[in-house]
Amino acid sequence: MISQVIVTFTLIFAAQSVIATEPPPSESAKTETNLSSILKSTLQQNGMIKEAEQDIEIARSQIELARAALFPRANATILAAPMFEVRGDTNSFTTNTKKWGPLLIGSLQITEPLYSFGMIPSYQKAAEGQMEAKSELARAKRNEVTLMAKEFYYGYLMARDLESLVDDLISFLEEAVKTADDSSGEKKSKNPVKPHDLYKLKTVLADLQQKKLYAQSAKKTAEKALAWVAGASVENLENLDSGVEVYEKKSLEDYLETAKKNRPEFKAISAGLRARTALRDAKDAQSYPVIFVGGMITKAWSPVADKQMSIFANDPFNGIQGGLGLGVRFDLEFARQSAEVHEQQAEIMKLQATETYALPGIELQVKKAFWELEQAAQGLEIAENRKKLSKKWFVSNAMGFSIGITPAKDLMESLEGSGNARKNYIETVYGLNMALARLSQAVGTEITQLKYQ
Repeated sequence: MISQVIVTFTLIFAAQSVIATEPPPSESAKTETNLSSILKSTLQQNGMIKEAEQDIEIARSQIELARAALFPRANATILAAPMFEVRGDTNSFTTNTKKWGPLLIGSLQITEPLYSFGMIPSYQKAAEGQMEAKSELARAKRNEVTLMAKEFYYGYLMARDLESLVDDLISFLEEAVKTADDSSGEKKSKNPVKPHDLYKLKTVLADLQQKKLYAQSAKKTAEKALAWVAGASVENLENLDSGVEVYEKKSLEDYLETAKKNRPEFKAISAGLRARTALRDAKDAQSYPVIFVGGMITKAWSPVADKQMSIFANDPFNGIQGGLGLGVRFDLEFARQSAEVHEQQAEIMKLQATETYALPGIELQVKKAFWELEQAAQGLEIAENRKKLSKKWFVSNAMGFSIGITPAKDLMESLEGSGNARKNYIETVYGLNMALARLSQAVGTEITQLKYQ
């Protein structure tokens, strides 16, 4: 009786193992669109990315502000006030405080800068460089958040697959424990289960039940984290396929060259240096005058005052004045100007210092990610081999146990070995996908066939 039950369990478990050892699905069968749609949602909805993109808008407004300095500056003033009656001319006048009326005065001033000794163009170059730097930093944030989304996605798949594995093992052990309990009281059993073996079966079963709780908790956490980073609810995650993303293998030199062309930090530092240099020049040019052409006009009107007809008379109540001329404006705060130039020079030296360690650091990051990818790819081959061997080991011991030549201890060891091999395979697939994700982030562009940009 025990032999027949064990053989049945063996066939069930072997079938499950065969399914687990099937090769990864082909590119057409892979659910790249599911991950791609999640990544698209992340790029569109994630708050951290939107925050970084607003820095671009701030920099764009700085460009508009710098360009506005090239256009004429104008201001208009309109004043309305009550006044008492005033009659007469430049020789004699009378006032009547019992009679009041309105006084309206309007003025318009316009100035157009002609030459600023490079100050205005330098401000414009600084704003443009800042815009480029912020754009690249926003792209770096997108790459960073994309890596985070991939980590949650692959973490969910791993937790789900581990939960499924534990369910398989628990199902097998529950039937085994039940059968062992039934056979322990049969004195004439062909292959009775010893009490200490039964205790071991039950202990391993309890351990697996606890591990299932951990897997369920990890899966729920990963699901919520994925919805958080994507900025939208995610559905039908149970139907996602596990497997390694499709990618083209390249040399380390190719990835380093790709990083130099695409890594946004390279461009951000370069743009930042240009911006700070231009801003320093703009601050330095503040010591020089600004040459401008300007004009102004003022018109006053009041019905309770006589208009003066002489051009030599100053008529503040009904007169009109204006003119056009060339002017020079000086900023005499030389101490402040010197401090601002020194501040920008320090910012330039700070960026140069960042460049000395950041750029080699990026190269090191690419190399590390590449070596991790190589290790994970080789580890996947070993994991697949190990899973096949452990299945054969278990099937062999199960068959031997069924005919009474293999002790229960050996059967349990092979079951544990097969379970660990399948667990190792799931974790290796996760490690390989994460190695691809980290290398994509390190080189600044997607290296797999995922389409989400």
